[in-house]
Amino acid sequence: MRRISQTHELRSVPGQRLPSLRRISQPKYLILCYHRVGTEGIPYYCTLPVGQFEMQMRYLRNHCRVLSLGQLVDEMNNPNASASHAVAVTFDDGYSDLYHHALPILSKYEIPATVYLTADCIETGEVAWYDRIFLALQVARGDYFEVAIDNGLKLPLGSVQQRIESAARIVSILRKTPAVQRRDICALLEQQVSLPPEKLQGRMLSWQQIREMKSAGVFFGSHTLSHPVLSQLSLEEAERELRDSKTILEKNLHEPILDFAFPFGRSEDCGPFAYEAAARCGYRSAVTTTWGYNTAGANMHALRRVQLGEERTEASFALQLHHAFFRASDDVTASASVGPLPNTTGEVPTRDSVLARR
Repeated sequence: MRRISQTHELRSVPGQRLPSLRRISQPKYLILCYHRVGTEGIPYYCTLPVGQFEMQMRYLRNHCRVLSLGQLVDEMNNPNASASHAVAVTFDDGYSDLYHHALPILSKYEIPATVYLTADCIETGEVAWYDRIFLALQVARGDYFEVAIDNGLKLPLGSVQQRIESAARIVSILRKTPAVQRRDICALLEQQVSLPPEKLQGRMLSWQQIREMKSAGVFFGSHTLSHPVLSQLSLEEAERELRDSKTILEKNLHEPILDFAFPFGRSEDCGPFAYEAAARCGYRSAVTTTWGYNTAGANMHALRRVQLGEERTEASFALQLHHAFFRASDDVTASASVGPLPNTTGEVPTRDSVLARR
């Protein structure tokens, strides 16, 4: 599939049972979305063994044209039909295991990754509100957890996986809740469960670590101040999240911050004004978590990404990667909510089911 995906794509044809194979006329650009590299502690809903991540980066270096996000954006803005497909690597949030585990691998394989930082979390060292919910349900006692939202919920805590799924249900509800109400609910939850400080310490990148990563060739973008659901904010509040996070990052890194990642990243999380707001706030690009590749002419403030971190073998990673290139753009648009092929176990990757493409 790797060779044919460089020159052709499969396109669904109305009225025909089988898709048709057609030659492509322009390069495709795939932006991979990761969150952490590691398996211990926060974030509980997302684990990526170090060896698995290295296998994926090794495959990219050996079999793909790897660009920095800035290079990818430049090529999309200045189309060249003779260019080949390309991949860029990005990380959301700014967890500290990127410094400890990802950086050595990125350096080893010369992968020019971009990390989108949640500015307040870097400034304070505190994890975001949804991570605190996942921690609360990991340490809560008993077989069930009762919470006064959505007409009252009684959530099972019988296993680690049940605790993750119960926390994900709370987060899913709060994503659709106005920001002020969500903050009040989070405060009440933490009155029910005392969060152990040792579980919260050192989970986010420090400015010193970020500067070292920058010196080693890692790029940085903004992921707002506090990782809110932008659609639950007023336009003024949303623009403050975009603009002030940019200012904080530029002050500490002494360089323009040109790229942005929408928190959670689905269209219902961004809201109708978010893409234009990102442009007004001075970002050259903004990425979503809508599944798929990008081509020249795409909205540079609504770029698609693909999450493949769950793929445990080189074969399954390669299959998913080249399948993402192989699909036609109209098929990607029509099935953006479907995402990738099932993995080798026959199930869609569990991380997507936990937070619905955070």
